[in-house]
Amino acid sequence: MRCALLVLCAVLLAACQPANPPPTPLPTKEKTIDKVNADIDAAMKKAEAIRDIDDPMKKEY
Repeated sequence: MRCALLVLCAVLLAACQPANPPPTPLPTKEKTIDKVNADIDAAMKKAEAIRDIDDPMKKEY
């Protein structure tokens, strides 16, 4: 009796699982590198703009 109940529970549990679970989308190496490079470029442009503002040679007197 217990064995039959255990088998029934196992069958019901297996029936609840999807047959083909969708694949988990993982980021690609190129997407990750491109995002990092874009962040670095933006930070360099911002730093350059700040440096240009503080440069006394570029200020007009």
